[in-house]
Amino acid sequence: LAAIALLVLLAGVTGYWLVTDGDKQVATDRSDRRILYWYDPMLPEERYPGPGKSSMGMDLIPKYADEASAGGVTVSPAVMQNLGIRLARVETRDIAPTVRSVGRVEFDQRLISEVQTLTPGFVERLSVRAEGEPIGAGRVIAEVYSPELYGAQQEYAALLNAKSSVVTPSLRRAVRNRLRLLGLPEGAIGRLERGGLPQRTYPVVSRSAGVVTRIGARPGAQVSPGESIVTVQGLGQVLVIADVPEASLGNVHVGQPAEISFPAYPGDVRRGRVDYIFPSLNAQSRTAQVRMTLPNPGGRLKSGMFANVNLQGTGGMATVVPSEAVIDTGRRQVVVVKRGASLIPQEVRIGRDYDRWTEIVAGLRPGDQVVSSGQFL
Repeated sequence: LAAIALLVLLAGVTGYWLVTDGDKQVATDRSDRRILYWYDPMLPEERYPGPGKSSMGMDLIPKYADEASAGGVTVSPAVMQNLGIRLARVETRDIAPTVRSVGRVEFDQRLISEVQTLTPGFVERLSVRAEGEPIGAGRVIAEVYSPELYGAQQEYAALLNAKSSVVTPSLRRAVRNRLRLLGLPEGAIGRLERGGLPQRTYPVVSRSAGVVTRIGARPGAQVSPGESIVTVQGLGQVLVIADVPEASLGNVHVGQPAEISFPAYPGDVRRGRVDYIFPSLNAQSRTAQVRMTLPNPGGRLKSGMFANVNLQGTGGMATVVPSEAVIDTGRRQVVVVKRGASLIPQEVRIGRDYDRWTEIVAGLRPGDQVVSSGQFL
């Protein structure tokens, strides 16, 4: 009776009972949860048949049958919150490598034009005096005195005043065409035909708008055909030249979309496409140059500006998890998967990394929940 009283007393104090399971007795608690064994969390390899102290002198705790899972552990919602465990779903999405690079704005040399004279002469007046000066299309750049052109004007004026029986129409057309070939504007030719006097100088006009990048002749200088008086750089569009690392060059192709932003203009994001990949590689920095062309209304983008370039790839659909969910042991890659109330390590085979996502080739299915982050003992 004393032994029975002691057993009842221990059961009342500890809250655990011995019940019969077939031919053997097993321990249960007051909620009838079956206890497999007792253990010390600090020494999980030590197992005991009942409560007591471990070899380290720590109190033993029960291991319940409903906590057992193949290679996993059951974690309550409260413990998950305390450990800061965050879950993420395995997704299928269209992802591709994003190549980030730094570039710079440069003038588009395809928009360079030269203002030249078609006949030998002397610059008597120049309307631009400094490089970098903006000019518009149709602006008179210089007034040039050409003895040859001045003489041709006088010859045409004499033909116009001569009797029609002496001057044939074909001769008159030939002299007129000579004036055009020497560079005399149509307006000046028309004034001669209306009885005007020959002009000593004729205007040299810029055919395009932009800024002056070079002045080749100053007032009083002699110029010849093919010799530029000024060089004009058009500003209607600019080039963005980005330096792409050699390791990322395989993910870049002509026609690839690009997002371009500028530190000088926060929030101003331009969209363009790669239109040229330069054929050479910088041996020191191991980078290749990639070119994009952008419209430049109002000349807002300046040559020499820095630009941040994101080249968007197109990689198709893939099964992915957040990259932080993949645990790389050096020999294999593991993801902790939530199965019911248990967290189970699952070995996976991964593909390439895309930004903050990692492709899962095998081991997981879309819709599975994985642990993306947490603090673990």
